[in-house]
Amino acid sequence: MLLILLSATSIFTSQAQTSFAKDSLSVSSFIGFQKKVDFENYQIEFKNVVSDSRCPKDVMCIRAGEAKVLLSIFKNGAYIEDKEITIDANGYVMEENNLAFITNDFKIFGMNLKPYPTSKASISETDYEIEIVFQPTILN
Repeated sequence: MLLILLSATSIFTSQAQTSFAKDSLSVSSFIGFQKKVDFENYQIEFKNVVSDSRCPKDVMCIRAGEAKVLLSIFKNGAYIEDKEITIDANGYVMEENNLAFITNDFKIFGMNLKPYPTSKASISETDYEIEIVFQPTILN
């Protein structure tokens, strides 16, 4: 039994996530709730906040929580797909959670959901903004 547990643990830890960081080639923009941002022939719409369980900044929590956001992807005004991404309250940006779409020339990420919750006030969905990042794909 112990051998099975150790094997399962090593398999789980070997599936590391890929972190993401903005670089000098990235283009980013904050967009409001149900607004769009254009980049080249693509448009990204901040469609909905599916959930926001981020721990309020003035409260001590066991778990930091996360927010789930729905983005709509368009090309030349034509709808392509909806993509749900996860915004980690700790600020960790992982390609597996934050990648919204990939083109031949760039990747589109969602990160930095504002405002951050407090225990004193609820957030109206119209107050939300998300940072959309367009990062060029590097050809080797």
